Amino acid sequence: MSSPDTVNTNAPAADQDLTAMLDKMSDTKGLSNLSDTTEDWTDVKHSERKKRDRILADGVVLKLMQKSDYQGFKRLFENLAIMAATAYAINRLEVYPLGVDALTDWHKMAIFVPLYLFYGFQFQAFAFAGQHEFLHGNAFKTKRYNDYVLFIFSCVCFEFGTHERLMHKQHHTFTNNIDKDPELTSYFSRDELETPGFRNVPLGRYPYFKQFFDVWSTWSCRVLRIINSARGIPVDYSGRGWSMKTEPYSPESGLMQSLQAVARKQLLVYALVFGIFGQTKEGLAALAFWWFVPVIIGYPAVNYVRNLEHADCEVSKEMNCLKNTRTVESNWLTRQLLWDTNFHVEHHAYPMVPFFNLHKLHELMDGHIIHNETKHFSAQNWACVKPGGWIDQQASFAEEHAKAS
Repeated sequence: MSSPDTVNTNAPAADQDLTAMLDKMSDTKGLSNLSDTTEDWTDVKHSERKKRDRILADGVVLKLMQKSDYQGFKRLFENLAIMAATAYAINRLEVYPLGVDALTDWHKMAIFVPLYLFYGFQFQAFAFAGQHEFLHGNAFKTKRYNDYVLFIFSCVCFEFGTHERLMHKQHHTFTNNIDKDPELTSYFSRDELETPGFRNVPLGRYPYFKQFFDVWSTWSCRVLRIINSARGIPVDYSGRGWSMKTEPYSPESGLMQSLQAVARKQLLVYALVFGIFGQTKEGLAALAFWWFVPVIIGYPAVNYVRNLEHADCEVSKEMNCLKNTRTVESNWLTRQLLWDTNFHVEHHAYPMVPFFNLHKLHELMDGHIIHNETKHFSAQNWACVKPGGWIDQQASFAEEHAKAS
């Protein structure tokens, strides 16, 4: 007897109509086009995905797809309230401006340091997870709200949301494809990607730990994405060039022109902010303490929860999100700040489902997910870096293949 939440292959005409409806929402065009009306970023139509990695009945999916302005603003203001409370607690410590007296007060520092790191993490949670929901159009039912908030937080977090939307669409269309997924091609060399046994895992413990503290590389990539896009130069995540085996945006798509316009607006915002608040040492110090530095120090912390979403998973040109993506359950606060993006297999299987329904997807799909054995981010990172873990397994396979050949 089939489960009520799985696909019935003897579907009646009504079910076939639902499938046809979802097929119309499928966007299989990759970087050749970006539509506001087709939010299902996929390599093939929904009806084909049902044969592969979409296991739920269409009626269930359509219910879970329903967006909500209320839920979007509720999560947005809840997370902003947590950030405001953190900033208030920091201000109450009276450590700003940082001086010798503040830095040598160990009781205050014992409270200030973790609070300040948590404050920075929240910036990067907006940059990573909040931006992710805005660019998908999943945070709010009203499309323009997603666009407005995406631009605001792109500026605040030194991200470039319009560029991220295009790269992320390509990532969804070709997840863990060594030729076309920008999350692979931007950060690994061609030789590394083509090494037998490559499983989207850091190539050693040094690269693993380096990713948390290589501030220069992280921020130079972010800055170059904006600057080169403003110049009309198509770039991947590296900000320096185009590494994917796909053509850059075509002139007729208008995508490069859109990137260029938004990048220039964002640069103008920075010029205005610095022009207004950066004219005095006090103003620059305040910007640094409450904005620049927290954004920078928040990256190592957020990378701990975003660095292994597809690690030790199937790397293949044949897409299957049940095999090439991981899900982590985590705790309430982390899920809150990450807009529930920890349910990552569920999101890749059904990218049109908003964040507040991902936990419902998880309940329906958990038994079908292959890579859900690490329930918390700490367990996931330990599985990667421990002796005999994912890093060692990937290296061992490459060594054995090299000896055999």
